[in-house]
Amino acid sequence: MSPQSNLPATPRQVVALLDVLLRIRQDVQEKRTGPYVYIGMADAARLSTFSIGYTQCMCSLGVHEGSDVLFHDWLEILTNPQRGRAWDGRFLDECGGDHECAVRKYLDRVAEFRSLSPEALAAIPYHGQGAHPWNQRPSLLSTNPPVPTLDMLLEARQAIGDVEGRLAMIIGDIKVQRMAGLIDGYRLCLELSGTRDEEYARFEQWLHREKELPPWQTREQSLLQASHGDHEKAIRGFLENAAEFVRRSRTPFPAV
Repeated sequence: MSPQSNLPATPRQVVALLDVLLRIRQDVQEKRTGPYVYIGMADAARLSTFSIGYTQCMCSLGVHEGSDVLFHDWLEILTNPQRGRAWDGRFLDECGGDHECAVRKYLDRVAEFRSLSPEALAAIPYHGQGAHPWNQRPSLLSTNPPVPTLDMLLEARQAIGDVEGRLAMIIGDIKVQRMAGLIDGYRLCLELSGTRDEEYARFEQWLHREKELPPWQTREQSLLQASHGDHEKAIRGFLENAAEFVRRSRTPFPAV
């Protein structure tokens, strides 16, 4: 079976990341505690890589967020004069380690950004390519076929190679929950664009069956238990499992 067989070839409308985050914010505001829509329980680090994974999927689909691309530049200027530190760590410090508080703070910033005037958007420094996008409307109709989640993971595996610590280029702090957030964001983007990435669901079933991962455990718990608490080893093992599954499932049967 081709890995693309369950993925649509026709253009699909993609939901912008900030719209997803505003939907999460609405759910957080309406509930006293999680699980919340799309993210489960509040975890600032996981939400950070969730956004990265979602954005990575949007880029692979060839869509453009318009003026929304200015959000993190604006957030950096607004909340981090020293620059260079991810929002989840900064907000967790400000909230005394309270993830719920940090997540709410971040989502409130999303809403604040979306209320900015055109003049305020134009004043945000832009270091990307092309014209300043302050007045650009989003182009959310996919122009590229979707990339399956397992292909994304294989690209990540190739990018990090055998170099210790290189995972940080992809997820920041090397924690299994951050890798899980990346995958969740990527998969949600595919789902909301109308893509049924059934191959990844088969991979998770294969993991529990062939690698004897208890089905009641979370993915993170299983990974850490198998690697005796070593986060980098756990993630690399997971990526090796993904590569093994792809080798087995995508290899055509020999002709009779």
